[in-house]
Amino acid sequence: MSVGAKFEALVKNLDQGALEELGRSVAAEIGERGLNGGGGARMKIGDIHPGMSAQEKEQAAQEIARVLKER
Repeated sequence: MSVGAKFEALVKNLDQGALEELGRSVAAEIGERGLNGGGGARMKIGDIHPGMSAQEKEQAAQEIARVLKER
């Protein structure tokens, strides 16, 4: 199983609290790596929220995986 597929499976199974923690962790990592405003991201970390639909979660997971692959 690819890293992207593993990440997508993980994100699909997160509850609200875990999704919020993931958002905070990703935001911290982005800040540490200096990726804000770079990398051609189509989604901002603030776009990730607990009330996301399944489709939005899938899109967020794909975007995060895409950005991580580029690094």
